[in-house]
Amino acid sequence: MYSVKTLNKISTKGIGLFGKNYSFGDSIDNPNAILVRSAQVDTDLFSGDLLAVARAGAGVNNITIDKASAKGVCVFNTPGANANAVAELVFTTLGIALRNIHKSLAWIGSLRGKENKEISESVEKNKAAFVGTELTGKTIGVVGLGKIGVSVANGAIGRGMNVVAYEPYPSIGNILMLNNTVKVVQSLDDVIAASDILTVHVPFMEATKDLLNETNLANFKGSYLLNFARDGIVSEAGVNAFLAKNKNNAYLTDFPGKADLANEQVISFPHLGASTEEAEENCAVMAVEQLKDYLELGIVRNSVNFPAVESRPSANTKNRVVVINKDVPNMIALISKVFGDAGINISSFKNESNGKIGYNLVDMDSAVPQSLIDSLKKIEQIIRVRVIEL
Repeated sequence: MYSVKTLNKISTKGIGLFGKNYSFGDSIDNPNAILVRSAQVDTDLFSGDLLAVARAGAGVNNITIDKASAKGVCVFNTPGANANAVAELVFTTLGIALRNIHKSLAWIGSLRGKENKEISESVEKNKAAFVGTELTGKTIGVVGLGKIGVSVANGAIGRGMNVVAYEPYPSIGNILMLNNTVKVVQSLDDVIAASDILTVHVPFMEATKDLLNETNLANFKGSYLLNFARDGIVSEAGVNAFLAKNKNNAYLTDFPGKADLANEQVISFPHLGASTEEAEENCAVMAVEQLKDYLELGIVRNSVNFPAVESRPSANTKNRVVVINKDVPNMIALISKVFGDAGINISSFKNESNGKIGYNLVDMDSAVPQSLIDSLKKIEQIIRVRVIEL
C-alpha cells in the first residue's frame, strides 16, 4: 500500500488512476509521495517515508530540489502536458495587445446606461483611438524550444508570421516537431535583434534568472515582450527600460507584481497559462503515471533531479533493489561487490547517472536478505536503498 499526499486540487482523471494499492488525499501524514501543482513543498518537513514528489506542471521552483536530492527523493514534472494551453494563451493575449482589446473594453464600459443612438455615435467617433495591427507578417522571436516554444513557433507560422528562435540545449525530439521554416539562430542576442515580438519559454533556474535583462533588451527594437514561462526570467529593470523607450511598447506577463500592476503598459494575467480543463487533466494523468511507475517499479521518467531509467523487470524477477548514490567513480563496482559477497545472483543491473545522482536498478530472482541492505547502506556515498517486491 502506497500513500500519496495531495497539496492542491488535482484533476479526477489523474487521481482516478490510483488503484486499490493507494491511499491519497490532503490528510495523509507520512506520505510515500506528494502530488502538487502550485503549493510550496519543503521535502525536509516530511518523514523518511517520502520517496517522490510529482509536480503536475512544468516549473518546479516551488519544490526544494537540492534537499530532495540529498535525501534520495525523486522529483518529477510534466513537461509538455500544458504546452497547447500556454501556446493558445500566447496568441490570445497577443491579439488583445495588438488590437488594443483591453483598452477598448475599458472604454466601452463607460457607455453603459446610454441610449442606442448615443452609443452608436460614440462608437463611430472614438473607434479610431483603438486601431491596432495584425500578427501576419510580423517577426516573432521565440526563446526556448521545448514543447511550449515549439508549439508557439509552429502556431506563429500558421498565422503567417516569420519566426526566429533560439535554444541553447536543443532536444532532438522537440526539434523534429518544429516547422522547417522556423529560423533557428545561434545566440540570444540574434533573436532579440531580429524580432518585432519577443516571447520566452524556458524553465526558471539559476542559468535563466534575468535571462532577458536591461543589457540585452536594449537591442530589442520590437514593441511586445511576453513572459508566460516563469517570474524571474525577465528582470524588472529590463522591463522598465524596454517600456520607457516607447509609450506604445507593452509587456505581457502571467506573473504580475506590484510594479506591473501600477504600469498601464503592462498587461497582466493571473497565472492562466495552464489553467484549462484539458491541461490540468493532462498534467495530472502524466504526474500520476510517473509516480506509479516510480513507486511500483523504480522507473524514472521526467525527473528534474534523477537520471532517466526506464528498465522494466523481466517476468522471472522477484525483487528489484533501488540504489541511489552520489555520482562518484567506482560505485557500480562497490554495489556489485556487496551482492557478490552476499552470494546473490544478479539477473539484471541497470545504472544511469546525471553528474550528481547515480541511479541503479538491480534485479534478482531470489529473496533479498536484510544483511545485504544493511551492507549497502554502510557505503558512505549511497544516499538511499529500497526494495521493491514484484
